[in-house]
Order: sequence, then structure tokens, then C-alpha cells
Amino acid sequence: MNSRPLKISLLLFGSGLTALIYQVAWMRELRLVFGFSTAASAAVVAIFMGGLGVGSWLLGRRADQAARPLAFYGKLELAIAASAAISPLLLWLVRAGYIASGGSARLGLAGGTILRLLFSALVLAVPTILMGGTLPAAARAAETEEDRGRRLLALLYGANTLGAVAGALLSTFTLLEALGTRGTLWAGCAVNALVGLAALLWARKTGPERAAELPVLQRIRREQRTQRERSGERRRGNAETDPRRSRRRRRPAFKKRREVSSSWPPLSPASLSR
Repeated sequence: MNSRPLKISLLLFGSGLTALIYQVAWMRELRLVFGFSTAASAAVVAIFMGGLGVGSWLLGRRADQAARPLAFYGKLELAIAASAAISPLLLWLVRAGYIASGGSARLGLAGGTILRLLFSALVLAVPTILMGGTLPAAARAAETEEDRGRRLLALLYGANTLGAVAGALLSTFTLLEALGTRGTLWAGCAVNALVGLAALLWARKTGPERAAELPVLQRIRREQRTQRERSGERRRGNAETDPRRSRRRRRPAFKKRREVSSSWPPLSPASLSR
């Protein structure tokens, strides 16, 4: 197997590791603001997962069009590290705004839930949307013409999932006790920045990606579209040159005219006498 997918899978392991470190740290910080209720935790998880989905949808297209998807992946990781590093400032603003609003005690359950969603989005929207684009960019960098079934994507996704499991265990049982919540968050930022720098340096060493003008899947779809168009042109050409098919097309009109002519009522004897 080519070593390129293995290297990218190591980068994705680090990406999954830091993503769960961030999530655990943000959950603990936002619980101190919103409380430990189920609705508060659900709001945070909903914004986190929603941001990942939106990022995969928006940035996945950019990754498909990027001539250097590995460099694009590295820039995403650096942007994630920067946005996560300033999240403590945003958390301070959210805490002040939520206390000033009175929370659920003043706004009620519906108003408090909407406010928690908005404040959670203020903290989590940018980094989670950027996180959603990392896996499509890495998959685009690892795909080859030989792997038309995209089996390498299973390796990348598995490495990212293992990194997420490791991040959840490491942050919960080790980092939070040793570094605290803020220290855990900044440690994740440092690891995230190292992953981004490694991706950028590797992309610079490898140079422009092979056949980077169009992704493999786009080229396959374009070939399939061309084959469908050619087969459609052949069918139209055969229909025009085959006299039997041309007669078949004219028969419905002839039948229709005959039906219209036969539908007239016959002349009555009275009208003939006139």
C-alpha cells in the first residue's frame, strides 16, 4: 500500500484527538454557564454536531475543487487551533450575557433554550464548521485512480474515530485533572497547530498533487455522463434513419385524424332531401 494514505491517517488521528479534547472542555465550560440540565447539554451537542455537518457540506465542495487539498487541510487545522484558542474570551462574553438575561428563570424554558443555542453557536460555530471540512479535504488528498471504490476512506475514517476515542479518554481521565479546563483546551490547540503545520510542510515537500486538476470521482462522473450522451445520440440517430420507427411515430397522428373524421355524424335523410 502507498505510504501516503497512512501518513494522512496519522494526521486525521491527531485531528480526531483534538476535536474531542475541545468538545469535552467546551462542555464543561458551558455547563458552568448554562447549568447541568439535559436541555443545556443537548443545546451544546446540537450546535457541535450541526457545525460539523454544515462544515462538511460547505467546505467539502471547496476541498473537491482545491488543487492542493493537503495544504487546504493544513490551513483548516491551523484555523481551528486559532478559533479554539480565542474561545475562552467568547465564553466570558457568553457568561456575562447569560447572567444579564436572567436565563431560563426569567425567559422560561423555550426562551432559555433558544438563548442557549445562540450563545453556544457564538462559541462553537466557527471551529466546528472548520472541523467538518477536514475529513473531506484529507480524503481528497488520499484518493487515487486505483482506489475507485474509495476503500482508503475507511482507513481515514477509522483513524479519525480512533483519535476521537483517544481524545475523549485522555481529556477526561488525565488532562482535566492535570491541567484544568483551560489548560486542556490550550493543549488541544497546540496539538492541533502541530497537525496543521505538519500537513502544510508535507504538502510543500510533495509539490503539486498528481492529477490535481480534477478529482478522481469527478473524472469518473464526467466519463459516465459522456457515455450516456453518446448512447442517447446513437438512439436518436437510429430512430431517424430507421424507416419503420419513423412510420411508427406517424401512425398515432394518422389514427387520430381517422378518428376525428369518423366522429362526424352521418347525414340524415331530411338533410339530403333539402
